[in-house]
Amino acid sequence: MRIRTRNPWVLVLLLITGAVIGSFFGQYLSQFFPFLRSSYPIGIKEPLFLDLGSLSLVFGFVININIASVLGLIIAMLVFIKI
Repeated sequence: MRIRTRNPWVLVLLLITGAVIGSFFGQYLSQFFPFLRSSYPIGIKEPLFLDLGSLSLVFGFVININIASVLGLIIAMLVFIKI
């Protein structure tokens, strides 16, 4: 029996896709189910500026998590397990 190795990039791609599709359905279905409208932001809300004289960098990252995107992540994990 051959041991299967799973590519972690496939998992990352599936998780991103599941979160985006879940969020899309959450926004669409929030007109019928208002509890899907609420989301919780995770990340750096205010941008972080780093000025090095000749180089300026701006860092910022926010993820808005809602119930539908969590369901999308769970479905993506189940798909990854079945692959």
